[in-house]
Amino acid sequence: MRDLNQRLAVSTVVILIVGLLIFFSYKPVINLLLVLTIAALAAIGVWEYAQLVKAKGLSPAMRLMVGVAVCEVIAFYVSLAFPEWSKLALLIIVLGFISFFVAHFRTPANALLHVAVELFGVCYLAIPLSFMLAILYPFSHHFFVQDGRYWLFYLIAVTKITDVGGYFIGKLFGKHPLAPQLSPKKTVEGAIGGFIFAVLLSVALAVLGKSLNLSSFHLDIFDAFWIGMIIGILAQIGDLAESLLKRDAVVKDSNALPGIGGVLDLLDSLLFTAPVVYFFIRS
Repeated sequence: MRDLNQRLAVSTVVILIVGLLIFFSYKPVINLLLVLTIAALAAIGVWEYAQLVKAKGLSPAMRLMVGVAVCEVIAFYVSLAFPEWSKLALLIIVLGFISFFVAHFRTPANALLHVAVELFGVCYLAIPLSFMLAILYPFSHHFFVQDGRYWLFYLIAVTKITDVGGYFIGKLFGKHPLAPQLSPKKTVEGAIGGFIFAVLLSVALAVLGKSLNLSSFHLDIFDAFWIGMIIGILAQIGDLAESLLKRDAVVKDSNALPGIGGVLDLLDSLLFTAPVVYFFIRS
């Protein structure tokens, strides 16, 4: 109960801060703050990932990984805001890929593993977080073509309700383990509950958008149904994927932040659902 109360308190504060940032995200100062915040989250997440890699006995080029991740997030934003720089994000990831090889020229031991885990770590964090920025700021010739705040709220709400629904349904009705070797407390009943919560909230937000006649949030009921299904599945896969990395490294949490564990623990499900919403609204 104490752990639940701490999680609720921290979650409430995080929700308030995120809500305010999203609401005022089109103010120039908040715009810059959000880009830097996403870049900082990518940096911390990559640092946490590097600690998992170190626990496996490897020595990744952590500072280089953090630098590439931060540059990738910022480059992605710049490539969206300025069409003449549209290839910048791709250039950064390619240069990062090359730099991971160069970093091990003097210490070739386990170079194959090091380059693989370094590139994966950057892509695992930086690219999905960049998609979240692209959802929030859908630029076209330096002007916003629609209000991305609704879509970012939709992404976070439907993804996180999957976690919340899975947690409470699992606590109340869970009997059958879902993946006992990865997350012993997760149950099949909780997974089904989280999936249903995601679909219901997705449809409810679509209905709300239509009733309020939100011109910048076009989501048909049918689309809301199947996208909610995909988010409800991918959010739980993302959660289990991060648990897989932690179990392999034999650690409980990716960090020791009160109430949330670590940035990876906070973002794990969003890393898998953000690309889906991004490509849907771009289709």
